[in-house]
Amino acid sequence: MDLTDILERFCQEIIECLIKYGDLGEDQAKKLVSDSKICETSGEKELELLLHEPPYYWAMTILHSDNPEWYRNPKLWPPPKEHLNKWYRSN
Repeated sequence: MDLTDILERFCQEIIECLIKYGDLGEDQAKKLVSDSKICETSGEKELELLLHEPPYYWAMTILHSDNPEWYRNPKLWPPPKEHLNKWYRSN
């Protein structure tokens, strides 16, 4: 699997998290990810930084952009048990 495939899968997982945990429609979730430019990496180092956190983290960061300390909310962090390590188990 090359870096482009990894990035695509990771970004799709962010979209799925926005849909499931943010209660958004697919089009709205895709637009938020696109508007955030979070999946626009320019190389391996940027990809490594993106992959350092799970897709759930990035989904919540996008969803709660008005609250940079969203992760302090125990309802939002840590990730729900059914999602915990999902990305890392699948790769």
